[in-house]
Amino acid sequence: MADVRAKLAEKSLTLPVAAKPLAAYTPATKTGNLVFTAGQLPLVNGEMAHTGKVGADVSIEEAKHLAEICALNALAAVELVAPV
Repeated sequence: MADVRAKLAEKSLTLPVAAKPLAAYTPATKTGNLVFTAGQLPLVNGEMAHTGKVGADVSIEEAKHLAEICALNALAAVELVAPV
């Protein structure tokens, strides 16, 4: 995960604190050398960053940013089960 953190730092990004699940699921599960994630939403500080349909309520640029938030949240969930 150190390499991941270095790559994120190059892009001025940091991993958030992993969000608590909003329902009855496990955010990440490790099986062998695989990690599966679930329920990754664009949550920032426990709040939904934005909702809506891309092209109608959400611009392409905003959708890209929201997808980035989801990816960072997924990496934070992975770190819960596969710490450095």
